[in-house]
Amino acid sequence: MIEKIVTSKTRVKLLNLFLTHIDDRYYLRELERMLDESLSPLRRQLLKLVEMGILVTEEEANLKYYKLNKNFEGIDELRKLVLGSTEKSRKYAEAGLRPDAELTRKEVATPLTFSTQERENGERVTAPKRIKYDIAVLTVVSIFVLVTAIFVLYTSTSSMKQVTGLISSKPAENISKTIAKPTRPDEMVSKRWKVMPGNYPAFSTGEIGGTKSSKEL
Repeated sequence: MIEKIVTSKTRVKLLNLFLTHIDDRYYLRELERMLDESLSPLRRQLLKLVEMGILVTEEEANLKYYKLNKNFEGIDELRKLVLGSTEKSRKYAEAGLRPDAELTRKEVATPLTFSTQERENGERVTAPKRIKYDIAVLTVVSIFVLVTAIFVLYTSTSSMKQVTGLISSKPAENISKTIAKPTRPDEMVSKRWKVMPGNYPAFSTGEIGGTKSSKEL
């Protein structure tokens, strides 16, 4: 009968965890993260193990915890079948009774990274895969921000150089404006014309120091 119990991969993972941590209890979501299994198969196998009497349930703070039933009649035979030899079973049973024990089996290394207090309080724990995913996302975002900052700095520097070049290449325009002034008190002069007493109005350049030319209107 015991051989029929270990027919499912998910069930073997559950039994391996509970048989090596005989005093610990776990809730469904916690088992999902620790064993990296889908929720539906886990729930189904947990219900079957409870029906067989291998596991017992405890409810606390709206959470249902699953725990190994130490009074199960075939627990020794089940431990031998799941964990292997009698010597390995003894070592892992002792490790499960000691909270500070270090287990060497690869499949039970991950559960030891979570404290018993966190599991009993029902706190959410982050799975290692989730941590790696978050680190990868942060790395990609950091690289994108760095590249964007470099591009903006390069663009700003190029624009400033272009503006500076345009300003320095533009020739300075020295525009000298000559204001026409009358040469006599009774003379009226503007930019385009000049009037003198006794003469007809005439256009004039009004330039000082140059050859004066006028044209009668």
